[in-house]
Amino acid sequence: MSEKKRIELTRLQGIIAIASFSSGVIIAAVCLFLVPPLGEIANSAISIVSELLVLCGAILGVKASYDVKFRKFEAELRDVIENENKHTA
Repeated sequence: MSEKKRIELTRLQGIIAIASFSSGVIIAAVCLFLVPPLGEIANSAISIVSELLVLCGAILGVKASYDVKFRKFEAELRDVIENENKHTA
């Protein structure tokens, strides 16, 4: 994958994670302070907020896992290329 596409994918993942986290916080705040009875959040709102927060964590977790594995693969590939160059030289 080219560096440009990887940066675009990382940016998209970050935007989705921030949007899902922000949406969860906004829904919780609206339910807590604006929807009667004040100070009580309905079970459906708690469910939506928890799903959005899990989505945020999953996106960031998958991204971190992907980045670690990609860097490891890249380092192994570099080592193989260097070994090939040493043997041919």
